[in-house]
Amino acid sequence: MKTKKLVLLGIFAAFICFAAPVSANDVLFTPMVEIATANPGAPLSALRCNVVNVFHAPRNGTISIIKADGTPLATTSFNALQPKGVISVVADTFSNSTPITLAYCKITVHRKKGSIRGSLSRTDEGGNSVVVVEAK
Repeated sequence: MKTKKLVLLGIFAAFICFAAPVSANDVLFTPMVEIATANPGAPLSALRCNVVNVFHAPRNGTISIIKADGTPLATTSFNALQPKGVISVVADTFSNSTPITLAYCKITVHRKKGSIRGSLSRTDEGGNSVVVVEAK
């Protein structure tokens, strides 16, 4: 009787493992943030995408700051980001032809997106965060 229950339990566990889709990469996005990018004579601010590993094992992935039209402004990869480790990418050079730039942060992590937390911040010319949005 015990053997039959163990076999059924094993079959059920195998079914759950194979039936649940496993993604090799998960992606988090932030909401759009706007930044003044053509203001002659005024110091420009920057966009910074920050990532922290909240998992107990190292994580690999990519961080990108992307304009609303899909053009990447800045991208970096992280390999073996240690638990509690933080990495950032900064976009501080913009085209002066556009007075306002809309951008968001895209974080791609190998395995589960719940193992990473991220945010996009707009900083002033002194490097102080004035807007921060969470990646989900």
